[in-house]
Amino acid sequence: MKPWMLWWGCFLGLMGCCVQRPVAADLGAAGMRAKQFDLKRLCDSLPLDFGHVALTLEESPIFAGTPVVKWTTDSTSEAMSFGEDAAWAEGKVLAMDVYYDSEHAGMIQLRFYAKGEKAPRLGASISLFPRLRSRITFPLQLLDAQRVFMDRNPGRLKGVIWGNRLPVEELSRVTLALEATGDRQTVLLANLVLLKEEPECPVPDQVVVDPFGQWKARDWPGKTPDEAALKKQLEVARASVASSKFPDAWSRFGGTRKKTFKASGFFRTQYDGRRWWLVDPEGYGFFSTGLDCVRAGEATAILPGTEKLFEWLPDRKGPYAPAYGRNRGAVAFFDFARANLIRAFGADWAKPWADITCGRLRAWRFNTIANWSELELLKGASLPYVIQLGRYPTTPKLLFRDFPDVYDPQFLVSARDYARGLEAYKEDPYLVGYFLCNEPVWGFGKYNLASEMLETNPDTATRRELVQWLSKKYQGNTARWTNAWGISLASFDDLIHRNFRRLAESSPEAEADLWTFSEEMVRTYLRIPCEEAKKVDPNHLNLGMRYAWIASDLFYVAGEFFDVFSINCYQMEPAFDTINTIAKKTRKPVLIGEYHFGAVDRGLPATGLRGVSSQEERGVAYRRYLESGAANTNLVGAHYFTLNDQPLLGRFDGENYQIGFVDCCHTPYVELVSQAIQAHENLYEIMIGSRQPFTRKAVEVPKIK
Repeated sequence: MKPWMLWWGCFLGLMGCCVQRPVAADLGAAGMRAKQFDLKRLCDSLPLDFGHVALTLEESPIFAGTPVVKWTTDSTSEAMSFGEDAAWAEGKVLAMDVYYDSEHAGMIQLRFYAKGEKAPRLGASISLFPRLRSRITFPLQLLDAQRVFMDRNPGRLKGVIWGNRLPVEELSRVTLALEATGDRQTVLLANLVLLKEEPECPVPDQVVVDPFGQWKARDWPGKTPDEAALKKQLEVARASVASSKFPDAWSRFGGTRKKTFKASGFFRTQYDGRRWWLVDPEGYGFFSTGLDCVRAGEATAILPGTEKLFEWLPDRKGPYAPAYGRNRGAVAFFDFARANLIRAFGADWAKPWADITCGRLRAWRFNTIANWSELELLKGASLPYVIQLGRYPTTPKLLFRDFPDVYDPQFLVSARDYARGLEAYKEDPYLVGYFLCNEPVWGFGKYNLASEMLETNPDTATRRELVQWLSKKYQGNTARWTNAWGISLASFDDLIHRNFRRLAESSPEAEADLWTFSEEMVRTYLRIPCEEAKKVDPNHLNLGMRYAWIASDLFYVAGEFFDVFSINCYQMEPAFDTINTIAKKTRKPVLIGEYHFGAVDRGLPATGLRGVSSQEERGVAYRRYLESGAANTNLVGAHYFTLNDQPLLGRFDGENYQIGFVDCCHTPYVELVSQAIQAHENLYEIMIGSRQPFTRKAVEVPKIK
């Protein structure tokens, strides 16, 4: 995609309508405008004690003929508040034009306040590409909080929604802030309007991406200058790892011969009285060190009209056809890293890539091909791997975000179809285990699921189950129940057919009852698919759901069904308090499904979720994270996200982070690789207790995403 288009995107399914219209730069068009906000008034209203924020009204050639607010700040404080006098229900989309004047990416925050509340009820964080005029839009329908990640369109990089449902009739005002990056930031803002429909998203005439997928305007050590250099470095890479293998002290699966258990022919777990282990099929102790997304590259999204941001895009039917992915609606996907392999090796590029990659994994001492990898291209790798099953079982009606109507018989039907995805793997000894899904969005926050369920979509099977549960608890006595909840209803059945706003807040008893039933909902949500998966494949480990974090005690129910409890943990070192609590409450070992460290000293503008100051510090951070993790007696693996850097103009969701072990030309970051090798070779001694973990701390910087 194109940078400015990346973060312009409207959130929901409005991407298509935005990019298919003719370009129109005027956001103040009278027919579309429900409200135009006065920029001068916003500047004048800034509190005098905001010394870290400056707002001035001026003119700029970036937005010729339009008043512009120059917004400068070095903090994450709110810079302006607007909308107190707006009839929000008369509009559908909040829009603004923005130019982010920086060397790296940034992030603007929209915070939405309910009437009478001092804290924002809901917010949106939208990433900004540097020095590209862009248009941000926020469809007000997203205030329902049922989406976490926004769809792409030509105005936005990644967009994330956080917080709680906010009906538009309760909306009072909106504030803007920039997330602190450690530097003084400057943004030009124009045309702040509330619109009746989604606007056009014009794309500037500016080439950003060179023919290799690199940032055209930047230079850095390791940037590939031409095709001859690309071919040479890939040929050298293939030859250099052709004979790589695991150390002699390791088993063929990558376990340690210094720790032995009973062999079962498949991976399993074992507590040895002091710590948890994975055990490989031959009976050797195993700690899973993996790379997520072991693929030939990461595709960039190309929306209609944004082709001008790329210096080169080949014909879809020519020799570079394998670098194109399947379209999603009007959006095309092109993988420059895959195209670079075609440049170097021609039509038979897949085998050389597999040779290079499998050789590097062994040479770098990774013993697991982790989630979302191109296993078809890695056949015969003889390396342990994990998989994620297909779409988690669902139902026609959802209760909250992606949480299904789990008492609907269709959920069981869906679970049986889902479990059949294990058929092809159930006899493979190299499969460590399977993940059920990744970061279910119902878990992005501490939500009372039963209370959220009652806000919308009446007449579900789970509502009927709740009524039966309550009737049993209160012995069918409606008066006793309604008195306890502090509500006035004629019967239990009213919960089936009506919607209720924030019912958990009606009384402490209501909140407690709904939390307890939420636990039953989660138990059913987990039990049915896990049981069906074990019926199909009793041999392999159920590795869990890769939760984003532990937002509430509802997550611990999983201990009844998982073999290993997986979380994604984007910290400077593993979250040991969380890991130990999980192990204590579930009596299961823990595996980290994702973590990473990025820097902006090379060819991308964003660090990702954890930032450090340089490539050297990425290596330091990696080694400390993994070695300290191995010293924890409850952790049995950690998978790094990812093998490849993300594309400059963003993948499908707009992420463009410098987090890979290799760049888009498959050039390794040697500073990171050298420390990773050292960490991997030290792991088993640390686990056994004969070596202390690495303790040096990396130089952390504010994340840029």
